[in-house]
Amino acid sequence: MAGVELVQDRDTAEPYPWHEQRGIRACNHALQQGVWLRPLGNVIVIMPPLAVSLDEWDQIGRAVEHGIRAATA
Repeated sequence: MAGVELVQDRDTAEPYPWHEQRGIRACNHALQQGVWLRPLGNVIVIMPPLAVSLDEWDQIGRAVEHGIRAATA
């Protein structure tokens, strides 16, 4: 299990406003690519099954990256 916090500014760790729902937006985008992620505010939680193939890891990684890019653009 891993978490990725979405922030406006990496240097100051300034968060996005709560009402923008950036974590939910990123998770919804990943879901469109077949990957379920869990939003906790502006944190994306990645909880893959214990038995996961390398191809599935690649799919998860791409979905997380694309979801983050879509939610923070």
